[in-house]
Amino acid sequence: MKKPELLCPAGNMIKLKTALRYGADAVYIGGNFFGLRARANNFTPEEMREAISYAHSLGKKVYVTMNILSRNEDLEAEKEYAKELYEMKADGVIVSDLGTVMMVRETVPELPIHVSTQANNLNWLTCKTWIELGCERVNLARELSLSEISDINVKLRESGIDCDSHIRLEAFCHGAMCMSFSGRCMLSDYMTGRSSNRGDCAQPCRWNYHIVEEQRPGEYMPIEENERGTFIFNSKDMCMIEYLPEMLASGVGSLKIEGRMKSEYYTAVTVSVYRRAIDMLFENPEGYKKAVPEFIKELCMVSHRDYTTGFYLGLKGEQVYSTSSYMRDSDYIGIVKECGKNDNGTYRICLSQRGNFKKGDLLDFLVPNKAPESHRVSLMYNDKGEEIESAPHAMMDVVFDIPFEAPAETLVRRKKTGD
Repeated sequence: MKKPELLCPAGNMIKLKTALRYGADAVYIGGNFFGLRARANNFTPEEMREAISYAHSLGKKVYVTMNILSRNEDLEAEKEYAKELYEMKADGVIVSDLGTVMMVRETVPELPIHVSTQANNLNWLTCKTWIELGCERVNLARELSLSEISDINVKLRESGIDCDSHIRLEAFCHGAMCMSFSGRCMLSDYMTGRSSNRGDCAQPCRWNYHIVEEQRPGEYMPIEENERGTFIFNSKDMCMIEYLPEMLASGVGSLKIEGRMKSEYYTAVTVSVYRRAIDMLFENPEGYKKAVPEFIKELCMVSHRDYTTGFYLGLKGEQVYSTSSYMRDSDYIGIVKECGKNDNGTYRICLSQRGNFKKGDLLDFLVPNKAPESHRVSLMYNDKGEEIESAPHAMMDVVFDIPFEAPAETLVRRKKTGD
């Protein structure tokens, strides 16, 4: 097996830098148009240039979404957008619409195209066709099992497709799943006038539903035994941290994390866990197996629904989540602004607060490329050097000493349960 690309979400510049700092090999971003996250902060053209330049300075890549289902009025503007992305030196565009693919090939043939999961890529012949049309990579539908992905990989190689010099197959390994076929949902458009296929999903699949019988208006009947109703459209979150060897053995060359709308803290934690897991898998496979429970525990620290392996293991129906609520086992406390070494070997940090904490709290420091390190706060000071008991105000600077180095931009949290 070759070490895979770790492809991570970046909803804005802060999240992009966080993803790259915590171990992403590549990030996917959206501009102000033609992507499926219209309500993310997204990137202006100037920010996109800066982002691509920054990633390239680290030897990493940036892919840009153009994965709406295009209509006639979109095509001319998309053509100019593709030219602009090529001029910016974007490493690829993520496209779902066949006409848009052909437009990009004709307009800027040197710009790599990655086919989005929105294209419902379910079989090897579909993947082969995309590649023969000039696409470099195919993101597989989330409805596939690992066995089916393995068959796709074998068939591509047998048909003469070079899967070694390029990453041909990409698949999601973590994040939210849509209760619809690879995200092509009409609920939002029908119920709210906001099209999920054009970047403006209202997420009605997360709402609470009952059945109403025609002759009994106003009489709401729960579909399941849950007294709050049913959330039959609502899916659990995907988590494949335990099955990375199987994903790679099936032929997946790029592991993709979902979550451009998620927080900077979510980005840091998920990227860090998958980075450490991938590296450990290749350097110490037995160590990886033993570390899986700790990796899962770490992934539960961020806001998430119950985790599932989706369809990968051949299971069907167990993805339905019985509530619309999220859970997390930690609170985001802040980010380190400065870190300097004291004469006694400890380190003095200045923390920019994002969540209330107080003296006596046990905090975790998420240093990139390391397992979290913990310290219980004994003394803390405000920016005037005055000793304080707590830090209740958002964005306030808090100074205290810790026994290890936590460089600037290290994220800090507090576990919710126990020490």
